Amino acid sequence: MGIEESRAPDDHTEGSRGRAARVPVRDKRRAPSASEVPQKRVPGAGAQVTSGPARAVVPEPHQADQGGSSLTPEPGPHDAAQGPSVREQELDARSAAYLDDLKRVQAEFANYRKRVMRDQAAAEQRASERLVDQLLPVLDNLERALDHDAGTSGMDLVYKHLLNVLVAQGLEEIPAVGAPFDPTVHEAVEVTEDAETAEPVNKQVYRKGYRYKGRVIRPTMVAVGHPVEPEAGELGDGNMTPPGAAGPAK
Repeated sequence: MGIEESRAPDDHTEGSRGRAARVPVRDKRRAPSASEVPQKRVPGAGAQVTSGPARAVVPEPHQADQGGSSLTPEPGPHDAAQGPSVREQELDARSAAYLDDLKRVQAEFANYRKRVMRDQAAAEQRASERLVDQLLPVLDNLERALDHDAGTSGMDLVYKHLLNVLVAQGLEEIPAVGAPFDPTVHEAVEVTEDAETAEPVNKQVYRKGYRYKGRVIRPTMVAVGHPVEPEAGELGDGNMTPPGAAGPAK
């Protein structure tokens, strides 16, 4: 017949043709290399990373890590077992030397202070002794005046007043009459024999003696009664031979 029948295309045949005749892809874009890939900033990193060729990231020396620890390594058990370093030993020795010097200076200053105070007290003592020693003749003259004229009441008051002032300052009269003779506080100006005494005894006072604060500033002038000594040839304890007696038989 004159009418041509239309046919549906064969899908299987067309698909085969499409796979056979592929269209070539001409895309001029290319994938970037690893060195050209832009790098991002890493949070917490010490150095800033920029795009470009790869660089080594070096942390800044003054920054610490997130834990706050220093970059200096901590001493380990082996280091602690080795003991202090030479520098520490030198510092300990220097500190000990300074401490010894300080203690020595403190001791010297304490001794110096005690010596100064002792010297000051001794100087005051000597000055007071000189003053009292100069007043003793005045006291003696008042006593002589009172012995000569006991009825002078005004002079008696002056004498007692002066004596009380000196006694209050530390003056003390040395006992003499009837006391055994003591050469440390008594000065013998006369010696007489006394058969009634067995040892030297002060019989009379010619001038009073005084102590000032326990120190003798003037000895007492006294007359001493000395015991009678046995004459030569007198019998002693029975061992002596009387004159004219025969000696022991041989």
